[in-house]
Amino acid sequence: MTEEYAQLSLKGILALFEPYEARLLTPEPQADVQVPAHAVLDLTEQAGPLHRGALLIAVGISPADTALLDALPALADAGVAAIALKTRGSRAEPLVETATAAGVAVVDIAEEIPWRHVDALLGAAMGEVRHGTPSSSPADAVGDLAALADAVAARVGGAVTIEDPQRRVLAYSNLPGQPIDDLRREAILRRQASDDFLQAWRRVQVTQGVIRIDDLSPLPRLAVAVRAGTDLLGSIWALQSPGTRFSPETERVLCGAAQSAALQLLRLRRATHRERQARGELLRALMAGELDSSPPARLGIERGRMTVLPFWLPSSPDPPADVVGLQAADLVAACAETMAPRSSCVVEGDVVYALLPLPDELPEAHGAVALARTVLGRAEASLRIRLRAGIGSAVAHLTEVPRSRQDADRVLSVLATGHHGCRIASIEDVRCQAILLELGDNAVHDPRLRLGSVAAILRHDTEKQAEYAKSLLTYLEAFGDIAVAADRLHVHQNTLRYRLRRITELFGLNLSDADERLVLWLQLRHLCRARHQKKRHAC
Repeated sequence: MTEEYAQLSLKGILALFEPYEARLLTPEPQADVQVPAHAVLDLTEQAGPLHRGALLIAVGISPADTALLDALPALADAGVAAIALKTRGSRAEPLVETATAAGVAVVDIAEEIPWRHVDALLGAAMGEVRHGTPSSSPADAVGDLAALADAVAARVGGAVTIEDPQRRVLAYSNLPGQPIDDLRREAILRRQASDDFLQAWRRVQVTQGVIRIDDLSPLPRLAVAVRAGTDLLGSIWALQSPGTRFSPETERVLCGAAQSAALQLLRLRRATHRERQARGELLRALMAGELDSSPPARLGIERGRMTVLPFWLPSSPDPPADVVGLQAADLVAACAETMAPRSSCVVEGDVVYALLPLPDELPEAHGAVALARTVLGRAEASLRIRLRAGIGSAVAHLTEVPRSRQDADRVLSVLATGHHGCRIASIEDVRCQAILLELGDNAVHDPRLRLGSVAAILRHDTEKQAEYAKSLLTYLEAFGDIAVAADRLHVHQNTLRYRLRRITELFGLNLSDADERLVLWLQLRHLCRARHQKKRHAC
């Protein structure tokens, strides 16, 4: 009988949130009020019959807002059951007094919970009770995803898999005698759906309802997206057993299962988000060297080889860079956790950092390179962005992580010059270039180390439209071989000899001194490349 689950109490809604994420500010008896719907509170609109019994979420409205206090009697007359807002620690006594007198409950939502997650969670929970899924309480309306997969598999007569938006396998049915194919076996072993499913998954993303896939293996599949409102939470896949056919009821069962899975996936997302956030803050402090000699065991990798793996994010006006950063961080975290469950991720500026444990039996960079390739491929396919990845040195203890991070940042700096010709590299691949880049930076930016002659040459070239800096740098890179340097510059050898003579006369250089040649080369190389990059970006 579904009438029993037709409504959700306010107490049940509070139970959907973890402790301290939502609290009732008005008297406790109001928690028993039934809430059949929710909507966004708009103080410019008049509440009507559609708002009877509803929970209104007050997005962007302060508890001290006089317009809200003035509107409470009218909201009560319209039958509004409760309003939810974020006090953010501010004083809410006048609001609570007015709301209590009007008979409207007030719920305080924790500041760190995005409103879109609140909306999605409420939508999924109310959709769940509307569809009559029996449960002991709204907080555990669905139960374990693996149990759900088994239940759906038993009803549809085929193996079932539940995946997240990154196509990670979250749960799968495990009924005796259940036939499977190689693609399903591989996905379960890797905890990740094969790229063979990518096109089918894109169809699932944009389709309302169940789709049939016949071109992946001899066994057909049915798939349905799991959504909370417009928020895509994952998907459910059913594999047809050999010699059988899906019954006409199968699509209805899968759609019902998608409704049931939504609430559990939302809970899983919130729990995962909190855990990632906590581990990310630990990683941020760890990389900055701000933790003591006994870092928290929460990271789970106090000892054993590990490396820092940063991913550089390109600037993006659409979507905004902070949105791209969060999307990329989710992608990096999902891929890293699939390959190494003890990994951690955090976003700093335009870089997503991952701390990756390394298996003892594999070469140092093997796991990191595999992760980097996976992330770069999926970022390009799903987010339409081209990342760069650097791999820091392998270290044996958390206290050494700052050094791995510094090496990883040096790799990104080398890749940013564009001269390495690839988008993934380890510190061992580019250590010489990293050393030269750092020496060049120091020589240019430390006033004590600057050569006035180099600055004078560059200034002369800018004012006179000359190429003395390029000519001198090419000559030095050719180890003083006039013929080779002239060929690279596409000028006559006598022309180059004349330029070198004028350079020594104008700027007082001594090209016969080996030390002076070395410092000249280092600073010219660094500054010329910097100017070239600046011109390229300007174009």
